[in-house]
Amino acid sequence: MKLAGHTMGMPDMDIYEAISFCARIGYDGIEVRCAENGQMHLEALEPDEVRRIKEHADSEGVEFACLTPYYRDFMTEATKAASLDGYRLACGIARELDCPVVRCISGLWPQEGHEREEVFARTVSGVKEAALIARHNGVRLAVETHRGQLAWSAQETLDFIGAVDMEEVGVLYDVYWVEVRGEESIDEAIDMLSPWIIHVHAKNVRYDADGNAHATLLEDGEMDWCWIVNRLRAKGYDGYISDEYEKFWRPEQFQDPEIGMKKNHDLLRDCLAQEPPEPSHEPAPRPL
Repeated sequence: MKLAGHTMGMPDMDIYEAISFCARIGYDGIEVRCAENGQMHLEALEPDEVRRIKEHADSEGVEFACLTPYYRDFMTEATKAASLDGYRLACGIARELDCPVVRCISGLWPQEGHEREEVFARTVSGVKEAALIARHNGVRLAVETHRGQLAWSAQETLDFIGAVDMEEVGVLYDVYWVEVRGEESIDEAIDMLSPWIIHVHAKNVRYDADGNAHATLLEDGEMDWCWIVNRLRAKGYDGYISDEYEKFWRPEQFQDPEIGMKKNHDLLRDCLAQEPPEPSHEPAPRPL
């Protein structure tokens, strides 16, 4: 396994600073938030700038682990065309950056005025077309397990991946969101999803007195990330674990990345250095 830093954790850095930061901390790769207010605004990137970004990453010894755009709407012909244009752009830039994975959003759910079956069918159809674009560019799409989307629980994700049924589409396993959904234990989710996992997001969770979930440093939450890393490794996963440090969304709650992300990196690096345990089917501890 390798470790990546997600640029969500470094909102005040540009792409060049973020790459250098990842190298300095010790990450093997970088996951880039691709949006107008992210480190890479794909629609505004010139080919020469893509080349300069790649050269800078190469000089720092940092790989591109994942590009993370926000194309998600396949509900009308116009929005579908716009989303596919976005995937065409993202997958082409990923190819130029030697980045193997582009994050894929499984539509939005719920949607007022639409039944789940309709949203599911239209989104699956759109992702199938996006997968053909990914195939043309030699990259893969990773459907993220996430709240507010069709693929939140492990079972929903399997249903979505099975309906798409294309080898260019795998799973971005965001452990936090599947855990918060609470329909499967971490152990069950890894058993279910492991054949399709091609990228992993790492953050931890703490529940307040009302049962509300809050993202935390990896060392502060209720999930045992060394257990998770070793469970993934026992199932054969050897891709990236990406530190999705959420400072972009909650800047006042998270330390500067030089502190918080360094702590997360060091914990994950220590987990990887541990002797892998024998494969186990014992579930991870769950909150009371």
